[in-house]
Order: sequence, then structure tokens, then C-alpha cells
Amino acid sequence: MIDKNKKTMEEALKKESTAKHILIIDDDPTSRRLFGSLLGSAGYEVIYAGNGDLGREMARRFHPDLVLLDINMPGSDGIKTADLIRNEPGSPAADVPIAFLTNADLSLEAQTWMKEVGVTEYIQKGVSNEEFIERVKKILETAENKPA
Repeated sequence: MIDKNKKTMEEALKKESTAKHILIIDDDPTSRRLFGSLLGSAGYEVIYAGNGDLGREMARRFHPDLVLLDINMPGSDGIKTADLIRNEPGSPAADVPIAFLTNADLSLEAQTWMKEVGVTEYIQKGVSNEEFIERVKKILETAENKPA
């Protein structure tokens, strides 16, 4: 019986260590819970930050596999936060893919400046749960296959 429990614990730890880590930076606690729950159910480990400054610190400290970032936040908005994550000298998170998670339907012009601050993609908050998870998987797969 003990060996079975030990094996189960080892498997759980192995699974946890191989799970992708996603940082959600959003000032809206409901959005954080909703998207975090979806990601957790899909097997991802989720880290939360309620503002851009804390999000930058979490990105530096934990070097997640993906940052999902709200655009409209008080203080450091998503654009400023993305730019700082990408361009802070010595930031270990400079290469982490960043996707905006937003209610806005971004214009072509907005998508251009989004790329200028190093944001890979954007996901509208109103997409279906299935599409949300598929978009996250695609962003992660693209990042994994990107030449170094």
C-alpha cells in the first residue's frame, strides 16, 4: 500500500514539473478566476497577478511559459507592462511569449503596435472555452518550435 501511494505521489510530482506555467496578469479577479480555472482544468499550472507591476515581478521570478496580459489596467497598463517585461535589462522573462487577453477587437493598427512591444498574439475574452484553450496551446506550440 505504501509503495502504491509513493508511486502516485512521484507521478503527481513528475506531472507537475512538466506542466506548462502560465501567468495571468489582470486587475479583474473574476477574469483571473475564470481563465485560471479553464487553464487549470486543461492541465496548466497558473500563476496570478492583479496588476502590471506585480506581474512583471512574477514574470522575472517564475519565468512562465506564457504571459496572458489584460490591456486595460490601472497603473501600468498591458502595453507598458509588456514593453517592460520584454525590454528590462537582464530580464529572464524577455523571451517569454506574451498574449493580450482583452475585451477589445483590435484594429490592424493596434495589432501592429502590439507586435512592436513584443506581444505575440491576442485573445478576446469572449471566445468559447474550447477556443481559448486551443489558442493557448497554439501559442505555446509556436513558442516551442521557434528557433533559438
